[in-house]
Amino acid sequence: MLKDRLRKTTILGASLGAAIIFFLAGIVFWGGFHTVVEATNTMRFCTSCHEMQWVYAEYEERPHYRNPTGVGATCSDCHVPDAWGPKMVRKVVASRELWHKALGSINTEEKFEAKRLELAERVWRSMLRTDSRECRNCHEWTTMDLEAQPARAAREHARGFEQGQTCIECHQGIAHKLPEDWDLSPVWEAAEEPVEVAEAPRPAPAPAPEPEVADGEAVAAGDLASGLDWSDIPAVDIKLFLTGQASIEWILDGSQHGGGRAFNMGDRCIWCHQGEEVDIGKLVTTGEKLEDKDLGDKRGHIPMSVQAAFDDDYLFMRFQWQAAEHAPLPFVDGGRMDPDNPVKLTVSFADDRVEMADRAGCWASCHHDSPYMPDAPDADTLAASEIAERIDLSRGVTKYLGESRTSIEVRGRRGAARGGWDKLREDDELEELLRGGVYLDLARFKSGAGRTESGYILEQRHFADTEAVVFSANQDGDTWTVYMTRALRPGTVGDKPLSTDGKYNIGIALHDDYAASRFHHVSWQYGLAFDAEVPGDFDDDMVEFNATRVSR
Repeated sequence: MLKDRLRKTTILGASLGAAIIFFLAGIVFWGGFHTVVEATNTMRFCTSCHEMQWVYAEYEERPHYRNPTGVGATCSDCHVPDAWGPKMVRKVVASRELWHKALGSINTEEKFEAKRLELAERVWRSMLRTDSRECRNCHEWTTMDLEAQPARAAREHARGFEQGQTCIECHQGIAHKLPEDWDLSPVWEAAEEPVEVAEAPRPAPAPAPEPEVADGEAVAAGDLASGLDWSDIPAVDIKLFLTGQASIEWILDGSQHGGGRAFNMGDRCIWCHQGEEVDIGKLVTTGEKLEDKDLGDKRGHIPMSVQAAFDDDYLFMRFQWQAAEHAPLPFVDGGRMDPDNPVKLTVSFADDRVEMADRAGCWASCHHDSPYMPDAPDADTLAASEIAERIDLSRGVTKYLGESRTSIEVRGRRGAARGGWDKLREDDELEELLRGGVYLDLARFKSGAGRTESGYILEQRHFADTEAVVFSANQDGDTWTVYMTRALRPGTVGDKPLSTDGKYNIGIALHDDYAASRFHHVSWQYGLAFDAEVPGDFDDDMVEFNATRVSR
């Protein structure tokens, strides 16, 4: 009777019995299909191929494999979509890997390394197109607790969310090491909204000439800053820190400095690293990173208070910091690199005509081929170079701007020295850059003789006695106070005219405790404006020093 009912009862033209059989068969088929698909998503399956052993070894060293929370990610979490439709598409596309397995396309480590960049770019492009869909299998903007994140991560994530960025724009190399010669330009060009990436410093295109200025005033007035009432002028507390061998080439090399891409996209150093000055200084003084010299007990950072004021003719600044006990440098005979000067304070100014000054300030002039840096040329090489007839190389390669060279070697490909000291542009090109305002203005105080020097950096560092700026200083116990009076319109070559309507990039360097060369404490690049309404005249994250108008 039951058999008759199953045969006579129909569903969509099929008997009930047949429908039940098809239903059960479907369950078995779907269960088997699902089991097979999920089996191909396991770590064991993904790493079973000989070709995956090298990337798997890298992955085991990364935080997606082992981390404090114990929550790891498998291959499929990053490379296979969760949704059924995209997952099936991914599986079909992945089937071509069987063909390349048969061909032996990457069956040796050498073959794999030769194709690493191509393979990585393919994944990056895919993730750009899908808004980092696979990252969002685990991570999501809306569930991030930014207050619980480290300050740097919180800043970057907040800005990325506001700007509509996607994970892969900043997190290449998060699970596997980056290709040796990686360059993301082709990847971003293939995205829906391409982003221009700068490879290295380049000459500024057809710069406008510096504005005509008067003959200058500062000098006749002498030291005015020390006579001002500074009690009502806001102070900005900053930390100067040692940087070791962190050249601009090191910063631009994304495989060494993780922020290379962010920097090339226009991020300022301070946006990522403010608050890390103490940690960076400690890494350098201990020799854990970026330093191959024994610095003894030299302190890694120096807190400094900075105030800025101005009137119609002058910029005034006051700098205060605490001196420390003398800490001899073990690699220097007598422990003092510059025994005549316990302190040297340098202030740099630039506008955005210097390509990287708006992000790195004076760091744009610090190169891997300068004295005490890894690729510094020896004295014989310098003396034999025809460049020695054009610039002063008697003390090694001084600071210079990338715009003054025809090319800069950033990554040291195939063993090439990084930097560009010997790629000097022709004299007429350098003159055009100088007239166009493409230089870094410097003012320096030397405590030994109370001497003020002014100059600029373009193809090399130029310093001379000046009347464009005046420093004075006093030391009260352990406290140093240095005053600076600088003409807004100096009217001299290499002394940049400053408009009270403009914003300028300023950097501070302190050679403390008889230091010289690169063994100084430096600041980030800061923005300097004059009595600006911030926000309003300028973005509030672009101006740190807002000079106060005063009357004399």
